[in-house]
Amino acid sequence: MLKFSGIGIALLGLVLAIDGQRVAPDPRCDVFRDGTGNIMVDGMGCKYYLSCWNFIIAYEPMPCAGGSIFNPDTGMCDAVECFDRSVLSQYDCQPGSLAEDCTRFNICFNTFHISYTFQCGEGTYYHNELLVCVNPKEYPGVPRNQGCVYNI
Repeated sequence: MLKFSGIGIALLGLVLAIDGQRVAPDPRCDVFRDGTGNIMVDGMGCKYYLSCWNFIIAYEPMPCAGGSIFNPDTGMCDAVECFDRSVLSQYDCQPGSLAEDCTRFNICFNTFHISYTFQCGEGTYYHNELLVCVNPKEYPGVPRNQGCVYNI
């Protein structure tokens, strides 16, 4: 039991330290009694959520998969309607397919204002709602619906 406690304390210290600095508790996590749960990312259209752990945002904004939307009441991606009333986002990255090329897409890590652009495999393009690269024969309307260009 003492070894586990020591490991647990070490892991907690690792979570609380980034580049040798202590991470301050995030007031958005105060809605949870123990500071642990999922909250909606304002301005991201209910498609993303943040995970709080011990009153600290534990991860970058995470997407709801398969076109689902975040439900702040359950803390899961099981909502039927989106209730994101915010107008502006504190995040400046635009996730999803690039307008000039549907085969390339952005993944955003905006707590630190970082984004990465990825390339889909040959003969596929990115589907913004499913959050995966798909076969054009199975999803032929994606470029038109997403407003992006796909050149075979």
